Amino acid sequence: MATIAKISNGANASSALNYALGENKAMHESTEKWLNKNQLEKSKILEQYRAVAIGGTNGIDPRIASDQFEVIRDLYNQTKEKNQVLRVTQSFALDELTPKNPSDWEKANELGVELAEKLYPQHQSAVYTHLDGKNHVLHNHIIVNKVNLETGKKLRETPGKTVEKARTVNDLLAIREGWHVLEKPNERFTDTEKELVQQEKYSYMADLRDRINHVLADSSVSSFKTFSARLEQEGVTVSERGSNVSYSFLDTENKQRRARGARLGQDFEKETIFNELENRSGQKELASVTSRESTTSQIEQQTQQREQRITSIMRGFERRESTINHWFTRFKRFTDAINQFNGKIQDFRIAINRRLETVKQSSTGISQVSGQSSSEEPKNAREQLIAKMLVNKNKNQEKTSSQLREKTKGFHR
Repeated sequence: MATIAKISNGANASSALNYALGENKAMHESTEKWLNKNQLEKSKILEQYRAVAIGGTNGIDPRIASDQFEVIRDLYNQTKEKNQVLRVTQSFALDELTPKNPSDWEKANELGVELAEKLYPQHQSAVYTHLDGKNHVLHNHIIVNKVNLETGKKLRETPGKTVEKARTVNDLLAIREGWHVLEKPNERFTDTEKELVQQEKYSYMADLRDRINHVLADSSVSSFKTFSARLEQEGVTVSERGSNVSYSFLDTENKQRRARGARLGQDFEKETIFNELENRSGQKELASVTSRESTTSQIEQQTQQREQRITSIMRGFERRESTINHWFTRFKRFTDAINQFNGKIQDFRIAINRRLETVKQSSTGISQVSGQSSSEEPKNAREQLIAKMLVNKNKNQEKTSSQLREKTKGFHR
């Protein structure tokens, strides 16, 4: 009895896909022990994933489906739309496909791919087969991209028709495989309720479903505590009763109404609600990890960019340093040449000084000799002049004396 356990919208495609793939996310500890106990191993390519089998439609590789879905959304400008994917959970009874047989893992995945192809042939779908959970029942998480590959329009279906269509196709697959087909566990309507709906009159059951669906439509509701608190805001009180849940509220006529989840339909039963909240909790956790990884990746990119800028600056410094070293070498050669020239000038100056000293000494000697000659010459001239004057004086005296004697001689006569 292959069944459609749950159909719901997913606001974020990446979160839904990443949760279903379960990359680097370990299985439940009890499942790991069960696999080891039964000596079961996943294929090598799926060792790092929670899924035990994967498949897809329209060229989808489930390992990179998030990127492939995004390309189509970008192509048709459907990036701002909420509820990016449709999530379908398909499960198989233990007497149909056994989790202890790896071949049945692949069989379950192939049936999930076939279901997706028949339901949404013009949409991308990724199928992930899990066996963790109660009794390790094999079940598929089918994630459908709501953007139509051919028209670019978004898939829009009423919840009731979506469930009915999926269960109809799934039942046909079960009949083909020779499996038992369960009675449709659709939302249950009493004859009175059906009549009220047809007459477009108020139905407290429909009102109650609408309030519950309104709360579940918010993907941030991921725990039973939050679910209960949000229902309180809608005027609904939910309580657990063993394996069931019951809801109570005041209808528009101010009458107290109560209904069990089983009476409202499978989508409102405890198991379905808890499974949905658990999935959302896992997706929320994964989204948080993804966000942290994204932040870390951004920091790493910024660090790499800084390192590249620093490397570029250092290379610039190295080039400048090389240029400076080049000019410094040339300047040193120039200064060395100047120093050598200065040394030669100093030697030349010393030589000149020595030459000048020699010339000076030579000049002094000549001056002394010339001085002696000039002083002797005047001395000899004066002596000669004096001697001459004395001679002349003597001559005059002798002449005078001679004249006086002549005159005196005449007197005596």
